[in-house]
Amino acid sequence: MHYQHRFHAGNFADVHKHVILCGLLRALSRKEAPWAYLETHAGGGAYDLADEAASRTAEFHDGIERLYGAIAAPEPVSAYLEIVRTMNAHAALRRYPGSPLFAAHYARAFDRILLCEREPAIVTTLKAELGADPHVAVHHRDGYEAHALLPPREKRGLVLIDPPFERPDEFDAVTGFVTRALGRFSNGVIAVWYPYKKRFDTERFLRRLRRDCAREAINYVLETGAASEGRMHACGMVVINPPFSFVGEMSAALPWLADMLSRGARAQSRVESWVPGKL
Repeated sequence: MHYQHRFHAGNFADVHKHVILCGLLRALSRKEAPWAYLETHAGGGAYDLADEAASRTAEFHDGIERLYGAIAAPEPVSAYLEIVRTMNAHAALRRYPGSPLFAAHYARAFDRILLCEREPAIVTTLKAELGADPHVAVHHRDGYEAHALLPPREKRGLVLIDPPFERPDEFDAVTGFVTRALGRFSNGVIAVWYPYKKRFDTERFLRRLRRDCAREAINYVLETGAASEGRMHACGMVVINPPFSFVGEMSAALPWLADMLSRGARAQSRVESWVPGKL
């Protein structure tokens, strides 16, 4: 059985990932030049938090539900929440957008969205959700082949790498894809989401990624404080070639986010700057 995100939609990791995504898309859209958005593992597009899968795990209770009623959230959290609320016209939290819908929200008439998804049933769902949007092209293919779609004709844009981490060699596959993507699109913004389950494995992946990407990057880490080695209790997003206007905004928002999503005394956020040549 392949990974099914509907069991985990709207959890703390989704919130962290999508707040950063909104910040990046906002930064790209501040310039008039068109951008392209490429996602390697797109998923189904939107998720029903009242269905059996989401109700069984109830992970969204410690994620989006904690933030949903917030009034004075910092940017880009406020922008993220506005998009989620737009999907829930009757005010009650019921639907949660996947990454493709956040990208579609920010896409202007001249921007493009390229979505890769391997699983046939999820491709069908994704096309039903976004297939009529002229900005969007859905590709039924393995996301690790998506470097073939680079560089985009727009010459600027964002690549989101957000795999399910169900393969034993997933960290190696991600690192290899980043290397190939940067070889074809060296100035592109590349965002890599990753989980903390077994800390040793994650830290080894980060050291290799930092060594191999050889670009300016920022690692945004969110620790919930939950004690659960072997299960996801923290996550991160490495942003390679981060837009200047995004950096300060995101760094200021993360402590607020960590406080809202805290599940223990050790909850924290970390911002780590990666400088080429310095490990």
